[in-house]
Amino acid sequence: MGIYYTHQREGAWQQALKKGYLEASGEHALFMEEGVEDFKAPYDWMVEQYEKRIGISLNGNYPIWCWDEFPDLGRDGHIGKGTQGVVLTVELPDEEVLASEFTYWHHVLNDFPLYETLEEYDREEEPDELYVRQSWERIFDKAWCEASVADQPNVELVYQHVVHRIDLTQVRAVMPFVGRGDSLLDRVRGMGWRIGYKFGLIRSKSFEWKV
Repeated sequence: MGIYYTHQREGAWQQALKKGYLEASGEHALFMEEGVEDFKAPYDWMVEQYEKRIGISLNGNYPIWCWDEFPDLGRDGHIGKGTQGVVLTVELPDEEVLASEFTYWHHVLNDFPLYETLEEYDREEEPDELYVRQSWERIFDKAWCEASVADQPNVELVYQHVVHRIDLTQVRAVMPFVGRGDSLLDRVRGMGWRIGYKFGLIRSKSFEWKV
């Protein structure tokens, strides 16, 4: 078992409270928003990888993204500015969670191969689709990821985690928040949030699911 954190829109949380579990249906996926339709293919690939590696069907849904550190709610980028959201602290079985390296995940998002060595990036010929898709699987290989930055001490690897769904019996705490933008006022308020969180003035509230 491990403790993870996932941030969700308030609407998704309210729906979960009615159903008793949280799952990511395609209708609420990121790529349904205008301008990011190209993200569907990478997310479909992650579905394939989760089902293959974990052995649990997503039944047409998408994975739920989780992190092993509490998110910095003092910055933007979690959900849209002014949008109501929640951070859920959840406890999940290790065998249901698939970890991958977040920075290298962007190779998948941008449909770009993840070469094994730096020298390969200088290759002249274009790799075929099968090679590209297979190269992406390195994001799940923690040993390879760590070896790839062994001579770059200033590079920090960040791991993301996906799970097929979260039962509310697995939720340990909830913190409401409002999505921030990148304006000066937002950044000042963000600093206030960080100070409050650091000194324990802002904390998640314990949660226990009662049917």
